[in-house]
Amino acid sequence: MKYVMIFHANLNYAYLNPDKYEFVIRNSYELTFDTMAENFPNTKYVFEASGYTIEQMALLTPDVLEKLKKAIANGTCEFMGSPYAHPMLPNFPQEDGTWAIKFSNDIFKKYLGITPKSFWNPECGWRSYVPQQVIDNGFRNLIGDFEAYSRSRLKNGQPVRPEIFEKEYSDDPAFYSFDFKYDLEGSERAIHFPFNKIEGYETDSLRMFLRTDRVCQFAVRHFMGMEGYSFEKYMDLIKKYSQQKPGEPEGALVIFADDAEYIGTNGWFRLKYQNKPDNVFEKTPESPEKLIRLVKEVEKLGEFITYDEACNKLQPLDDILNVDDDNAWHGARASTWASTPMARILRPWQDLVREKLHEVKNTLDDATVEKVWYHLTNSYNSDGQWPPTLPDAPHIIYPFNYQYCFENLLAAELLVGGVDRNKLTSSPIDTMKEILTIQQDLILDKADTLLASGTDDEKAAAKHAKVLIEKSRNLDSVSLSSDKILYPAEYTIRANMLIEARRLVGGVVLERN
Repeated sequence: MKYVMIFHANLNYAYLNPDKYEFVIRNSYELTFDTMAENFPNTKYVFEASGYTIEQMALLTPDVLEKLKKAIANGTCEFMGSPYAHPMLPNFPQEDGTWAIKFSNDIFKKYLGITPKSFWNPECGWRSYVPQQVIDNGFRNLIGDFEAYSRSRLKNGQPVRPEIFEKEYSDDPAFYSFDFKYDLEGSERAIHFPFNKIEGYETDSLRMFLRTDRVCQFAVRHFMGMEGYSFEKYMDLIKKYSQQKPGEPEGALVIFADDAEYIGTNGWFRLKYQNKPDNVFEKTPESPEKLIRLVKEVEKLGEFITYDEACNKLQPLDDILNVDDDNAWHGARASTWASTPMARILRPWQDLVREKLHEVKNTLDDATVEKVWYHLTNSYNSDGQWPPTLPDAPHIIYPFNYQYCFENLLAAELLVGGVDRNKLTSSPIDTMKEILTIQQDLILDKADTLLASGTDDEKAAAKHAKVLIEKSRNLDSVSLSSDKILYPAEYTIRANMLIEARRLVGGVVLERN
């Protein structure tokens, strides 16, 4: 069995402020490059990044970028590409996503001197035209998600994998779902061999090799030190899914394909899985040792190869790969990213700008048209509209991430000569209430508890927290305006008051399930 590791780097990450970019680059990306070069100089791995990420690396840490270029040049690192600002491709028109990928390719040529062969599809979000966007930009390989594939249906409505579909398919558009009710055989061919037949496309126009959360999500939790996710269990899982039936040609297994930031930092793991929203992008000193131990043990089982090699040097399956529109990784739906409060307030405005661009593009020079597309597609950044605010997971959208989307969209609007915002029916007041209210209520409840039975210091902090929440709920400055867009400053000030109040009361439970 061969093995593949893919480190997915994205500085357009939820809850990641620009003042921590260099920290993440050095403590995560550089750490990975150095660990591999110093300990495994002949071992292959895959590093993937958006155009935005590579551009920031070039501006902030050119020395780290040189290390990446060296690894690419000596053949140990395959560089995998993705769209410039990490948009959710299925949630926007085909033309828009094609532009977003082009902007990344321009950056890769400028700073790395290459055009990648393999493509990382953000969140593995699917719509039938996504493969065409990838093909049109010169890629020959596209990452896919086994769970999204195995829970999909054929054109005739029958499940692709009835035995898995019956136990794991759900109509519930979950935030994330890692409930693997089907005991998948270790010799599963769909995670060992590439597909070269994609529904709706000519054979070999694109190749796909599937990652699976059964292995890759366990990997993340192991690197994060989560209870129950030991190294021994991780290796047992790798060994289980390394099984092959007698007479089969040698296959491969993807053992890591998730956020690169989970090697060297904790990313936003503590926020999402451990109710610690203030503990994001902190250094994890044990990461090098864990990575070294993993690579050493896996190399006893077989060699590491690149994603391109897995797609093109292994025997492809005879099966046709079909994925339902709107599917995504982690058991989620692409539409979940499109239905968050920030996504809903931005989308009508984005649509107006796109409509205006098509109306006036013949009057604009090519450079201006391209600049409009650049800013418009940057406003699609998925983490600027994520995570969703749900009753059982009332997260708020991080202010900087929303600001990035807003400012790019405003730039696009100005470049097309403005749009008629009177056509918008969105409400910035309703949007802020939807995002902030649940956490505000939780904080107030916690403050009342502390005021009733806490120490003197806790009572003082709780009293101040209640003041901050009260002030953050004052929306007079927004209600006085007739504008239908939410200015970042209005949101940022209130969100920061909430964050400070939450700290004062010692945190609140954000994930109930």
